[in-house]
Amino acid sequence: MAVTLEAGTERLAPPSWQPAESVAPRQNGWLNLALGHTLLFLLLAFGMVGARPFSGADIDSASTASDGFLNQAIWLGGVALALPLIFSRFRLAVTLAIQAWPLLLVIAWDTATAVWSPLPDVTLRRVAVLWLMYAAALGVAVSGISLRDFHRMAFLIAGVVMALDIMAAIGMPSRGLDNEGRVIGMHGHKNSAGQVAVMASLCWYFYAGRLSWGATRILMLGAAAVFYLVIFATGSKTGSALAMLVVIWTALAAMLCRKGPSAVALFGSGLGFLVLAIVVVLMLAGVSATEVGTAVFGDLTFTGRLPLWEAIWDQITKHFWTGYGFGAFWDVAGSDNSFGFSKSVGWLGVVGQAHNGYLDLFLQTGLVGLGLALLSLGWMFRLGARLLGQPPRRPFDMPARAFAYAMILSIALYNLLESSYLRPHHMQAVWLFMLVALMQRELLEGRIVRQRALLRRRRSEPVHGQSLMGTPREPFLKA
Repeated sequence: MAVTLEAGTERLAPPSWQPAESVAPRQNGWLNLALGHTLLFLLLAFGMVGARPFSGADIDSASTASDGFLNQAIWLGGVALALPLIFSRFRLAVTLAIQAWPLLLVIAWDTATAVWSPLPDVTLRRVAVLWLMYAAALGVAVSGISLRDFHRMAFLIAGVVMALDIMAAIGMPSRGLDNEGRVIGMHGHKNSAGQVAVMASLCWYFYAGRLSWGATRILMLGAAAVFYLVIFATGSKTGSALAMLVVIWTALAAMLCRKGPSAVALFGSGLGFLVLAIVVVLMLAGVSATEVGTAVFGDLTFTGRLPLWEAIWDQITKHFWTGYGFGAFWDVAGSDNSFGFSKSVGWLGVVGQAHNGYLDLFLQTGLVGLGLALLSLGWMFRLGARLLGQPPRRPFDMPARAFAYAMILSIALYNLLESSYLRPHHMQAVWLFMLVALMQRELLEGRIVRQRALLRRRRSEPVHGQSLMGTPREPFLKA
């Protein structure tokens, strides 16, 4: 009998069992790795810098200007690099795509809503970007690039971009600062600059975990702290609180996932009882929810977002189940300003997004689309938790895994006050698609390595009545 692993458990399988062909880890050719690294650099740099230095539009604007030549060139070029990689490891690519069904399902639903929107020829161009983003991410994952390689290149690019932003703010304040003295760097808007600073600070903080304690690690943590201070300089209250929360929660998640499901359940129960106890104490003390909200958040309108959300909710109720269509509510024609239902709702026409990604998905893809988006996020968190729970197989595995989990958490939280998840061209969405595909690849490789180890161990322990010569050979997984 052969041994296999399913969902983290060992069981016996019939001798006819063979793992799927072409999904085993192997040494990739130099051409694949060269194409993969070129594609990775292109997507990381575009995700963090955006089109603004070349087109004059900030990242948020670029995400709605799907018809821009630069955006088209980036994604078509990215897919042109990705397709040879996908076809060279086609079965691995198919395996990863099948396992990513929650993400592909929500993109498929978004595509369907774009088809039945009032102007499908316009909205389909925007949803097509999501498919191009996923295809490019899949190309990176099958090229042989690891999560550690992603972390290293992200570390370098984030450092260069942040250095340029800081130098622009100091040396060219007319370009690096806005009219109110807030840092905007090369990104054109304080929110975009704040998002870049959050991503850079998280990347450098977790990258420092590769090093033992010493001068180099302290300098690296100091740089991460400087990037964190830049978040304050952009005026992004959301980003500054979010980065600190993400670091704390990721550290807890890494510790709990290594200890197993029972520790996670125990911690969750304890946290729930603690929150309940705090609520009971506050109620008995006569403290109102408004007082608590003011003490925690300061501004209960969330810097003017509450009136916006109320107006958007009125629009949601008109197309509750299926939404207006992906990309159909806000402008999708860029500077042309020729389409978008928001223009018919007075001041909404100048906003451009709901400043809450979940409301935006509800508005444009309906309750069905929102439910599928939450399902895909839940799948990503499970992916991250499973990876954190696996013992590291190579040096620097754990810092890269923690960074990947932190990015998922960061995007899920940031999406509460800004629209980023499943937003075409958005820096966080670009990085997330690649991270998820690379996390899948690492989990798959770990599973195959464990299967091979189990087969070797069982081959060295003959079953009663069966000679060593009668045991099955270790399967050779053809690449």
